[in-house]
Amino acid sequence: MSTQENIFSKPVDSHCHLFDEKFNGDRYEVIQSSLNKLDGLVVIVEEPFHIPPSALIKHPKIRYAVGYHPYYSEQVTKENLEKLNIFLDDRQVCAIGEIGLDYYHCKVEKKVQKKAFIQQIEFAKQYNLPVVVHCRNAEHDTYEIIRDYHRIVSYIVLHCYGGNTSMMVSFLELGCYISFAGNVTYPKAIDLRKCVEQVPLESLLIETDAPYLAPQSVRGKRCIPEYVCYTAERIAEIKKMDVKDIIRSTNQNTKKIFSLE
Repeated sequence: MSTQENIFSKPVDSHCHLFDEKFNGDRYEVIQSSLNKLDGLVVIVEEPFHIPPSALIKHPKIRYAVGYHPYYSEQVTKENLEKLNIFLDDRQVCAIGEIGLDYYHCKVEKKVQKKAFIQQIEFAKQYNLPVVVHCRNAEHDTYEIIRDYHRIVSYIVLHCYGGNTSMMVSFLELGCYISFAGNVTYPKAIDLRKCVEQVPLESLLIETDAPYLAPQSVRGKRCIPEYVCYTAERIAEIKKMDVKDIIRSTNQNTKKIFSLE
């Protein structure tokens, strides 16, 4: 196998939570193993008030997104947004996220979530940064906000997409990227696989959402970034393509959005 083919056989995990407490015992070992097997990582810092910038591991194949997850919408004040500036001094921090709406688990009022979402999109505009969007059981409201604000940010990624094909088409029409995680491998994820069939390669990303959503063949285990390979393989099967072509396209998209080398 040539060096070029080998590079394209190693996917990038476009979304993982390596600061989650489930990695407290072996975080650095997991990162090192992932960097050996993958072509890059995008790590989400969803509690920036708990994780100091000094904790961010420096590596040319790692990028970070910082932001207030919907669970922490009440923390989104002018003062706390300004605190994100200390993260942005680090060139490895290249996106705002994950931000958005969660009407399934989140107990924060919808109007508070919406306000926090918009504030963080506007914050991303100030620094010309892409945004990584969390949307659960909130597709319509998420769409309305993105529709009104999508022109002010460089890129928008809907991570771990879980909506239907109709909404996905609407998001694609706004120029959004659609990212799929390990749940696309689950036997009952029929609607999700229909979405995979329809999303064009130029708008497709893959991720693990580690430590959550381990793919079917390793379900029940703690999800780790290298499991993104299972998602790539399943997407290739759904789209009837060579997995190397899926990895090539998703790597190119992810590297463009997150300024990965």
